Amino acid sequence: MTPIDPERTVAELVIERPGRVRVFEQLHIDFCCGGQRSLASACAERGLDPATVATMLAATEAASGGAAGGAEADWAEASLAALSEHIVGRHHAYLREELPRLGALVAKVARVHGDRHPALHETQDLFEAVATELLSHLAAEEETVFPACKQVETTGETGLANFEGVVAAMERDHLVTGAALERIRLLNDDFTPPPDACNSYRAMLAGLDELEHDVHRHIHKENNILFPRALALEHAG
Repeated sequence: MTPIDPERTVAELVIERPGRVRVFEQLHIDFCCGGQRSLASACAERGLDPATVATMLAATEAASGGAAGGAEADWAEASLAALSEHIVGRHHAYLREELPRLGALVAKVARVHGDRHPALHETQDLFEAVATELLSHLAAEEETVFPACKQVETTGETGLANFEGVVAAMERDHLVTGAALERIRLLNDDFTPPPDACNSYRAMLAGLDELEHDVHRHIHKENNILFPRALALEHAG
């Protein structure tokens, strides 16, 4: 297997082999909002050795038989329409179902355990802000951004006066959401249950962990695949 060049971006490495997300998630290396950094830069920020991380990536690929996608589907070559529909059907649907359920759980745990674990109150405030922002963000994507991505693939035009500005606004939203979810994880000790955690507390932490993982994949598909390809088509047209 060809050695991984540490100067390649994290996003490129994930687009090439989507199964690599498991290693980056394990090491808390940002492959979505911060995916345009080189592997070397991302490792330096986390205090990691790029050669060791490259070895871990290779081991993951060997375990999956070297398949490009591993357990992750490869969306790099899919049509923009298919990718948009996948994001709506997989990630948007997940958020619309999960956010209310998880929000109720976060509120319950903060109410019951907040006196002993004050960070739960900030967790609740952050979660509620994230949920509100995400639901508004999903609507904007479905009503404006995704139709533009589909249109540019067939006509060479998005139909929007400032598509680049719209995409930039979506990416700013992603940064805010990513930062809030990272803060929630740090507040909750990387989602490690404290000794006095009840089953609801543990379920909340598991749900928040799953939410962060899903949002990372969601943002990666938009920031690093869908949006750049749509912008390239618009510029070419």
